[in-house]
Amino acid sequence: MPEYSPVDWNGLDVVVADLDGTLYLGERSLPGALDFVQNISAHKALYFLSNNTSKTPDCTFEKLIRLGFDARPEQVLSPLHGLIASIRSLGLTHLWVLANRDVLGWLSSHLPGVELRATREQTQCVILTYDDTLDYNALCDVAWRIQDGATYWITHPDFVCPHPAGPVPDVGGLVELFAVGTGRRPDRVFGKPNAEILTVLTTLFAPGRILFIGDRLYTDWELARRVGCQFRLVLSGETTFEQWNALGSERPMLLKL
Repeated sequence: MPEYSPVDWNGLDVVVADLDGTLYLGERSLPGALDFVQNISAHKALYFLSNNTSKTPDCTFEKLIRLGFDARPEQVLSPLHGLIASIRSLGLTHLWVLANRDVLGWLSSHLPGVELRATREQTQCVILTYDDTLDYNALCDVAWRIQDGATYWITHPDFVCPHPAGPVPDVGGLVELFAVGTGRRPDRVFGKPNAEILTVLTTLFAPGRILFIGDRLYTDWELARRVGCQFRLVLSGETTFEQWNALGSERPMLLKL
């Protein structure tokens, strides 16, 4: 049976919660999630962090509200924020971004003057988001540009995205496809487990007083390790009880919402 560990709430300043597989799955909140968020919001600073870049930060906020969560737009953290900041700081102007229409539109509105579907010859950087509408031609466009030597970024390395009908392929699976086909792996990852995604919080709070809650070992738990913050794993998403139990004495502590 799972061994749930109590949290020392007095030792915390801020709580960061993953979304897919942690607070909700598809269009339903997971058991205990709504009450958990309401209780935390009344006592601690709270942020929502999702690697899911098939949704814009605005769409993620709207979903939280639609499902009944107490949230504000500024509480939503996304790899897309760091992506935009890096494109601006490096002065990149010709990109090829694998993304669905909504995300491409959102990026375009935040990056005026930047070409998001540049020609093969002009492409400076290829960027993979979680495109839930992709087709084979788009895969070819990415592969050709990677082979040409363009800088290669991904928003996150998740192999699958939780779905009510079962996990579905995510960016991490495409990374393996392109690694086999081109021999290259990403030059940069923006989302979990890259510690930079929590810089906005670690500049304000001591890492040891931050609690991150998530459902994945290789992104959520690894992010907490890199940041040096506290971590609790939920078993409502990707990680199973068997996978957690197999880690023995090295396994993370569990939380039941």
